Amino acid sequence: MLRSKLDNGHDKLTRTAFVTIGATAGFRGLLQEVISEKFLSTLKSLDFTNLVVQCGPDLEYFNTIRPQDAQDSYGVEIMAFSYAPDLKKHFMQASRGEDDNGKRDSGVIISHAGSGSIIEALEFDSRLVAVPNPELMDNHQLEIAEEMESQGFLIHGTLGSVTEAVKKIDTITLRKWPPGPSPGSAYQKVKLAMTLGLN
Repeated sequence: MLRSKLDNGHDKLTRTAFVTIGATAGFRGLLQEVISEKFLSTLKSLDFTNLVVQCGPDLEYFNTIRPQDAQDSYGVEIMAFSYAPDLKKHFMQASRGEDDNGKRDSGVIISHAGSGSIIEALEFDSRLVAVPNPELMDNHQLEIAEEMESQGFLIHGTLGSVTEAVKKIDTITLRKWPPGPSPGSAYQKVKLAMTLGLN
């Protein structure tokens, strides 16, 4: 359930942090970080109400390390699962909007830096922190995260600094996906001419 109540009984906007580590490789370092006292305290200070974690092959491990009193201590409800054929529902929960559960405030998606997960996450009106998994061969995720951050689409997070990335992403404006043409480009001029009926 994603509807939260204020102490006076009135509904407040839900705000979700969705963490996905992908379907194949484990990423225990990221799982440990997102249930740390530091991270959960930050979620509380930023008015997050829900933490949803896709654990891949490490669901059993995650359930042994997750705090059982997160709702009472931090006001954050934690939900975890291993896999899902479609993550769109969870990406949507971390975006601004309205659904059967009421209104949602913009949340954050924290993802491993696989290209497929990054592109899928960017299709939603949410903020993305991409964290490369350093245990993977050739560390290709690092290159992807660095390049996408340099273009302004996401924040490149690293193990040990995910909390800081979430704080930072709450203070900046990221570019929308998909990227449009550069201002003044030939493509943009043709499109403008067609819109104004000048072709």
